[in-house]
Amino acid sequence: MRFFCMLFLVGCTSVLPLKYKYHSSSRYLAGNFNEERVVTRLEGQLREPVIFSSGVDSTFLYVRLYDEKNQLIDDIDPNDLTLSTNEDVEAKPFVLKQGIYKSEIRPRVKGRDIRMRVDWQEKILSQEIYLKTTIAPLKNELTPLHHEFVHSLNIDEVAFSRGSSSPEGVTEGFSLENIGDNKIVKESKYKHSQRSFNFDYLEQARQNILLEVEDQMVEDESQTMHSVFMFFPRKNLPLVEQLTGTINVTLPNGEKIIFRKDTKEIVQGVFLEGAVDLQRDPVKRQFPHLRYVGKGVVLRVNSRGQPPQLPQFDTNKIDLDYGIQGAFDVLIMNGFTGQRCRRPRLDFWDAPEVGSSEFKYPSDKEFDLYLKRNCGFGLPKL
Repeated sequence: MRFFCMLFLVGCTSVLPLKYKYHSSSRYLAGNFNEERVVTRLEGQLREPVIFSSGVDSTFLYVRLYDEKNQLIDDIDPNDLTLSTNEDVEAKPFVLKQGIYKSEIRPRVKGRDIRMRVDWQEKILSQEIYLKTTIAPLKNELTPLHHEFVHSLNIDEVAFSRGSSSPEGVTEGFSLENIGDNKIVKESKYKHSQRSFNFDYLEQARQNILLEVEDQMVEDESQTMHSVFMFFPRKNLPLVEQLTGTINVTLPNGEKIIFRKDTKEIVQGVFLEGAVDLQRDPVKRQFPHLRYVGKGVVLRVNSRGQPPQLPQFDTNKIDLDYGIQGAFDVLIMNGFTGQRCRRPRLDFWDAPEVGSSEFKYPSDKEFDLYLKRNCGFGLPKL
């Protein structure tokens, strides 16, 4: 488990005013608390001092109250606590649990760093509390954590996920599903056909940031056509914004894919999209018809009915155009120069009997050296 980190407390004088105020609701009945208690000091602590400003991720603010004898107080009405911030956030009312008052804080999408204070009855004010927000990966390498199950949260048209060992309020991926009927997915012809887009960023680390696209025509998962894409340079975590008519996804290299919100068809961005291949013979079926037309470097790997990182029985080499055909080896595309490079899977993922399926190059510097040594080009500066 991640340990609770103390907030960085800065001086009492703020450069900018804390103009947003969040009052607790009257969820507690009067008389349940000691109205004669006097608070002389407040201390704030964040579960996470740095947070991914996805608009969905949140952290918890813990507040401890003390009396004139420096003893912890746990019988003050939470409604007497007010949170003030310099940036607009989503803040839940303070609740009392095990002697500590806590509030869930959710920064807005792409929100800036947040300064905050907590006051009791507008009489006693905490020191300033600083929450750093970012869209960059929080670390390079995975731990990895061992998850017993996956939590899922649906918000409008997007499904967000996190492993059971990760803190509450933290996301590790999101997915979109095109279930037809439209020009990409002919659900009226094959009722089980669909295309799903799964954006993963386990532990919010750089190492395994990827997009897995799955084309399905029948219920049998062994016939599902998988393609994994990794985008370089990996500057930020995948970011999704749900607008009026579109869903805009910012890729790790800063480029975008824009989906039509109601159908999940790609309408703009760095992928040109073709329909799900409806051939009945999965051996003849093409992999997700996505052609990369951006300026970054993209790694693509394919498979039928199993994770693409695993060794394949398909002896057809992945094509050197856009990687839509073949599942043997890995295709690396340089969108800036047009160069293509085909390399063995084992260069990037260990075989199952040797190790895990973590990508072997946690940092972009390591991957850049690999490309220059084996492909004749490096990572562009997007």
